[in-house]
Amino acid sequence: MKLTAMLGEARHEVVFDEAYLKRTLTLNGESLDLTLLRVQGCRVRFTVNGRPVDALVTGTLPDLVVDAGGGPVRIQVEESRYAEVRRISGLVVRPHFATALKAPMPGLITRVLVKEGDPVTPGMPLIVMEAMKMENELRSPGAGIVKSVRVRPGEAVEVGAELITFVPPHSEGKA
Repeated sequence: MKLTAMLGEARHEVVFDEAYLKRTLTLNGESLDLTLLRVQGCRVRFTVNGRPVDALVTGTLPDLVVDAGGGPVRIQVEESRYAEVRRISGLVVRPHFATALKAPMPGLITRVLVKEGDPVTPGMPLIVMEAMKMENELRSPGAGIVKSVRVRPGEAVEVGAELITFVPPHSEGKA
């Protein structure tokens, strides 16, 4: 599978060659061995050339926010044939707007970092949740304005529980 990943203005060609759980990733012509170890909610653990990497992936395709320890990075990922058609035709991918933040796993809310009316950007920390004896920072899946915060510190939540809802950024006065 051939993908195009945009990091800001930088365009990267990514080719996946899949065989069982092992994938060969070619990034801008450099071949890397990629092994997927675990996917748990938004958390992904994999190895790149044998080196373990833990990442938090939020958003929806084509707009993803990936944090592998160096802070959130916004990446647009799509199949290369669609990216090429878009490039040639001048079409632009619509920016992804957040509609809701849902619990990726059961846990206990320890901190809420936003309130109603606050603007949010992709990858922005919103809630701290304790799950499996670890604190997990839940980040915004896209841009928006906080419409409602549906949880409080000390509250236990189940997987899929709606924690925060949003309205599009241009609806600022309607939150």
